[in-house]
Order: sequence, then C-alpha cells, then structure tokens
Amino acid sequence: MKIIFVTIAYPRTSSEFNLYTDLMEEFAEHGHEVYVVCSIEKRFGQATNLTQANGIKVLRVQTGNITSNPNLITKGLALLQLQSVFITAIDRYFKELTFDLVIYSTPPIQYNRVIRFLKRKSDAVTFLLLKDIFPQNAIDIGLLSKWNPIAWYFRRQEKVTYKLSDRIGCMSPANEKYLLEHNSFLVPGKVSVCPNSLKDRGTLTEPGRTRIRSEIRKKYSIKESDLLLTYGGNLGIPQGLSFLLEILKAYKDTQHLKFLIVGEGTWFDRIEKVITDGNYRQVIIQKRVSPGEFKDILVASDIGLIFLNPRFTIPNFPSRLTSCIEIGLPVIACTDNSSDVGDVVEDSGCGYKVISGNMQRFDSVIHEIMESPDLLKQKSANARALFEKSYTTKVSYSVIMNNLTK
Repeated sequence: MKIIFVTIAYPRTSSEFNLYTDLMEEFAEHGHEVYVVCSIEKRFGQATNLTQANGIKVLRVQTGNITSNPNLITKGLALLQLQSVFITAIDRYFKELTFDLVIYSTPPIQYNRVIRFLKRKSDAVTFLLLKDIFPQNAIDIGLLSKWNPIAWYFRRQEKVTYKLSDRIGCMSPANEKYLLEHNSFLVPGKVSVCPNSLKDRGTLTEPGRTRIRSEIRKKYSIKESDLLLTYGGNLGIPQGLSFLLEILKAYKDTQHLKFLIVGEGTWFDRIEKVITDGNYRQVIIQKRVSPGEFKDILVASDIGLIFLNPRFTIPNFPSRLTSCIEIGLPVIACTDNSSDVGDVVEDSGCGYKVISGNMQRFDSVIHEIMESPDLLKQKSANARALFEKSYTTKVSYSVIMNNLTK
C-alpha cells in the first residue's frame, strides 16, 4: 500500500524518533510505501524540503510557529494557514501520487481540508490517531469558555473531522468510551483502541544499565542510594502542577529522596523560583536535554511521574507512560478522575494511581516503596511486560491493518 501520514509532531531530523517515526517505520518494514507530511516551523529557519530516511519520504512544510508560540492570536493564525500550506506542498511534491491509506493525528483538529483533498485525490481510506479531545480539554482547564464562539467553531471542526475519518484510533478504553458517549453520530465499529506505541528496541544489558545509571547520577550529583523520581515533559496548565509543587514542598528535607524535573512550558519559571527560593536541596530542574539523554535519565531513575490537571473531564492518556515502561520504569500516575492511565499501571502491577491533590495517598505510596526496596524490581519487570504486550508499534500496526478489513 501507499500510505501518507499527516502530522505536526514529526521530528526535525532523521536522528530523532518518537511514536510517529516508530509507527511509520513499522509500516515501511512491512513493505508499504510510506510518505509523511509534517510541519517545520519558521523559527527553525528551514524552507519546505523533501528528504528520505529509513525508507520513508518526509515532506517538511514550512509553517508559522505553532507549538512554541505564546501569542494565541498568531498561533491561531498559523493553525488556520496550516491546511493551505500543506495542500500546496502535497500538490507540488506528490502531484502524481495516489494513496491507499491516509493516517493523521491530533492535535491539531484542523485537518479537514487536507483530508478532503487527499480523499478526492486518491479515494483513500482515512484513519485518525486521536491524541487529544479538543476543544473540551481546553474548556476543562479554563483556556476556553464553552460559550465562546471560538469553542463552538472548534467543536464543529472536531465533529467534521470525526465524520471524515473512516476509522478512529483512541489511546485507551476510557478514551474510546468517552468519544462514543459524546458523539452520538459515531458507531462502535468505527472507533477502536490504538495505543501510543514505540518500536521494541530490546532491553539493556545489566552492565549497560548500571553504567548509564552511574554516569547520569554522577552528572546530577545523585547518590546511588537515593530514590530518584523523575518527571519529564511539558510544564504547563494541562499537567496540573500545583500538586507537583505540593509534593516537592512536602519532601524538600527528606533524606535519600530526589526529584529530577526535565521539561519546558509556562510553569517552568514558577517551579524553578519555588525550588530556588525555598532552597529545595532534594530537587533538580533542567530545561532541556537531548532525547537520548532523557532516555538515559529514565534508565537512571527509580520511578517515573505522570501528572494531569484534576479539572479534566476528558480521559487523557499521556504518551510519557510508553517511554517509561519501554525501559521498565515503574510509574506513579497523579491524574484526574477521568483518565484510566492510573488504572492501567495498577492493574498491570507496574505502578500506582494517585488522584491529583491526594497528598495522603502519594505519601503512603512513597512510604511503601522506601520500606520495601525489592518492590520496584518486580514492578520494573511488570512495566516491561506491559510494554511488550500492549504498547509496541507491532500492536498499533495490527490494530490499523485489522480495521481496514472491517
């Protein structure tokens, strides 16, 4: 089959990877002809270009600054222009091509014109990888009012996207259930669970793991005997980081316990100031590291942390879970009541569920771990087993291919 994948979240270079590069490589390894159309923002100073790596042709289209733009108006304009520049680039670089399958991911929700264009051009089957539910997620955390005309516009766009999609892959069972309950025009056969996934690159040898752990802990001045809890990712309103600050304050003088925070976002400066002003000696905060170093940091950690804003009514399922369990890292998921990520880690025995704001529950989890040193070894094995069973690209590939025959 000829497959085209449309996204704004594809890495800028062939040396980087994420869940989308891994999934496209899975398709290529099965003999499919794979094309990718993605954005490259103006801030990187690169013109639209077509490259090939790992058997995949990648068309990077210059767009406005979408992911890092603090100005909502200019960001909104960049998103509105996205479809036009994508269509123009596809028509120029892939003019003679037709496709059998169109895959695309949210965010953003505004792909309707692009998908219509590709369907008319190729009479292709369309598959949506639903990674967020917008605009309801923005309404939940107060970024949009449900009475705002902008919210109505995006909700209309959301419905059109769902109707245009022949199949929709949700991140989790709770995601699937929510989508069906809140969109009566969708039928169950059209929606299924297609999890966040990564390519299975095997496990580290014990000497390799020990070496990485030693190097990273030495670099960040963390003792081998310290229990290291790591949070990596966006630092913003969707993560509900007031609870993280509460946790850091509660453990700021606890011996043999360290927190490592790696990420960027609107809350970075606030968190850094609290750490500095409060002399939180147990906390290290780092703005940016390479993907390779971040993976090494996870290897050197004892527990991965996941945070979600407690106001969410939609069931988010953070992709950070996949990064953690891939290397066998147990997880504490501090989330809202709607997400099922905490249920997944508890049911599989690879972590703990904490409702955001429940300090008593978080404290009991930490005490349990610190009093039972061998507990994390079993949870680590369970984490890796969960990854191999449910979160590899082989699983996602099978879901997509099986859906095409329905």
